Amino acid sequence: MTPAPSEPATTTPPRSWVWGFARLAVHAYYKVERIGGPLPDGALMLVANHPNSLIDPAVIQTTAGRPIRFLAKSTLFARHPLSPLIRRSGAIPVYRRKDPGVDTSRNVETFSAVAASLAAGEAICLFPEGTSHARGRLEPLRTGAARMVLNSCAAGHPVTIVPIGLNFDALARFRSRVTAVFGRTVDYADLAAGLAQDEGTVVRALTDRIEHRLKHLMIEAEPRHDLPVVESIDRLYAAARGASWDARERLGRRRLIAAGMAKLRERDPERLAEIMAQVEEYLASLARFRLRQRDLDRRIPAAEVIRFTLREGLLALLLGPLAIATIVVFAVPYWLTDRIVRWVSTLETRAVFQIIGGCLIHGAWIAGLAALAGTRTGSATGIAIGLALAALAVLGTLAVERELAVWRTVRSFLVLRRMPLRTRAALRRRRRALADALEEVHAWIERKTNQ
Repeated sequence: MTPAPSEPATTTPPRSWVWGFARLAVHAYYKVERIGGPLPDGALMLVANHPNSLIDPAVIQTTAGRPIRFLAKSTLFARHPLSPLIRRSGAIPVYRRKDPGVDTSRNVETFSAVAASLAAGEAICLFPEGTSHARGRLEPLRTGAARMVLNSCAAGHPVTIVPIGLNFDALARFRSRVTAVFGRTVDYADLAAGLAQDEGTVVRALTDRIEHRLKHLMIEAEPRHDLPVVESIDRLYAAARGASWDARERLGRRRLIAAGMAKLRERDPERLAEIMAQVEEYLASLARFRLRQRDLDRRIPAAEVIRFTLREGLLALLLGPLAIATIVVFAVPYWLTDRIVRWVSTLETRAVFQIIGGCLIHGAWIAGLAALAGTRTGSATGIAIGLALAALAVLGTLAVERELAVWRTVRSFLVLRRMPLRTRAALRRRRRALADALEEVHAWIERKTNQ
């Protein structure tokens, strides 16, 4: 077996331009939300779930508010298309037993590099599941994070542990939402004193605490099938009860819904199937009218309709042509990116390929159009057209999003104007009945759990 190329565990300091590019890519691809207070100063150990491959470090760095050094598998430093960026990101390699040709004895260097960083008051982040996956639940954690923290503490360098829950509405959907939840620090003062007496027990106990805290920061639901159902049920319930759409409250509701579905699937699958059938029937009725949950509750005064029409009509004169131009100019590279990525990637890596592939394909498309214009009208004109197309890609995407939102609002208003009041009332009654049923199921699960 050929050994993997040697990479030092101690790396150069992070290059700001690498993470600047990562932040730009994350904000371009996702709508980013952050829950939680600012990170404290001093030595930090950040621990997070790992659903989305190389996107997860970029999301954390985007929302952390201070520089972070990540632990990454050693094969990324030499066998990956992004190796040049990873080496310059300040990441520290981890030598995993399951990676072919890797010398795991070099993890001594990894621990030394982490210890030096923590002693210098830096922030380290690792993903203690040990691998990225799209199974939608937290896998059993490895003990490396706990061991590093306790060893640093024993060496006289206290470390604060901060758990982070990463929650993607859709892992690989362009302009979907990702919510990074920065939780309360994990207390381990009572464990640190016992490290010398029983290291294995103490390390496992701290790992269990981290795992317990992480589970409370994430929605555990299979992303392809269960998570969309969780989102639909939450929207239904929130609309029926007038619940807040605050990010923290929304996350809490969806955690409860996902947990309830899992328990009901285990204890009463027939009841779950019955509720799912009712939810699907109700959602099909909404889809038939092309309505969303909140549309059923809209009461739009005539004056507001007039103001909306005037405001959005004037904006459409500017944003409409911009949106149409964006769709026409970039239809081909957008389609190519989507087709290629679906062919070459798995769900947990698809966003990475879409971001990188999209940048390359759209960049090549812009460069090609600019070069074609330059050959006909001169290099200066070609450069100007290239810059204009790059600006169109960014501003036009925002224009498309806004105009689509306006169109959905207008369409809903027109549908509601034609819909008989008794039909709308019937849909609202069905929604309230479903919300009542969900609350009954939740109460039943709570009783069963406490028995």
